[in-house]
Amino acid sequence: MIRVKHPLEYELRPDTLQKGTHWLTLWLKNIGELPLHNLNVTIHSTDSHQISFRKWSDFIMRIEYGEEKYLPFEADIHGPAALYITIRYYKEGGSFHWESPWIRQKVVGDVAELESILVSNPYGNIGRELEIEATIKGLGNSDELDLELWADTPSGQYEELARIKTKRLSPGEEASYITKITPKEEGYYAIYATLYDKLQRLGRESDTVWVEK
Repeated sequence: MIRVKHPLEYELRPDTLQKGTHWLTLWLKNIGELPLHNLNVTIHSTDSHQISFRKWSDFIMRIEYGEEKYLPFEADIHGPAALYITIRYYKEGGSFHWESPWIRQKVVGDVAELESILVSNPYGNIGRELEIEATIKGLGNSDELDLELWADTPSGQYEELARIKTKRLSPGEEASYITKITPKEEGYYAIYATLYDKLQRLGRESDTVWVEK
């Protein structure tokens, strides 16, 4: 899918990956009115356990208006993750920073993905219960999967919230699972959900909540 964030059109290919060591290609096109100079291009993974890069940066000396460039990046791929691109460049007027939104990459062979985790309210109070909902989507015919939910508390303690055996999922089927937390401390809580197929990690998502007295 070609995406647009001024002054660039961009596409990361392929959008569905095979497990193993493979090359990804970033296509860039200058759609701004001015040429861009000295572009330092870096690709990042939001989950380096799933996708990590052996070659994660490249350099473009100059890209004119309407000109296209192709950059290769070598990656070790174990499972799905979101990727994003950052670019530092120069044009008339000074130095600029460009950053893409997250690009979610799927991996062939995974039976399910962890779509999201959501805390019922981004703000909470000590002693008042909050709901946490994790949503899973089937990509193949899965057996029961293991869903683990944890909280990183303001004091630095890692608190287990739930271990859930999920239902069997068919391709395209979604299932949501809810657990609850009653905060005991003031500050930021980070809530994590991790999905496993036996020993294989299929995904990890997180959300945060600010707790007051």
